[in-house]
Amino acid sequence: MLLAQIMALAVVIPLTACAGAPGPVTVNGAPDPAGEQRSACLTLGAALPSSLGPGLERREVRPASPFVAAWGSPPAVLSCGVSGVAPGYRPDVTLAVVDDVGWFAEERGDTVRYSTPTRRPQVVLLLPASVQAFDVLATLAALVRDATRSTTA
Repeated sequence: MLLAQIMALAVVIPLTACAGAPGPVTVNGAPDPAGEQRSACLTLGAALPSSLGPGLERREVRPASPFVAAWGSPPAVLSCGVSGVAPGYRPDVTLAVVDDVGWFAEERGDTVRYSTPTRRPQVVLLLPASVQAFDVLATLAALVRDATRSTTA
């Protein structure tokens, strides 16, 4: 079940509008957190920027979800409230720490999956491998840190 949820999040199909501009991003399997995690994800969603940098402008997500956001083409997709942890994650692995948020990276072909396995609710960012990850993670880290809580402190 967990693997199915993770794989569903990885199925992101960008649609293009008739004018050639990027259209909505279709995301299957959006998370639907409950309780405190729901509140935290709503807080994060409300704080997310309209841009993550050059070429990474905010895009509409379908079906609409307050727990998923997308930017750019090909899209970078952030999901909040994702259950479980990445299959390759182990508690002894070294995370890339940006502004007190530990990110676990997994390469998946043309995409890199960044997750926050030591924070609740967990945030997952699917980022095209061609995008400079540090700049995006630096843009998002303080927002993720402020909306989520560490499970290691």
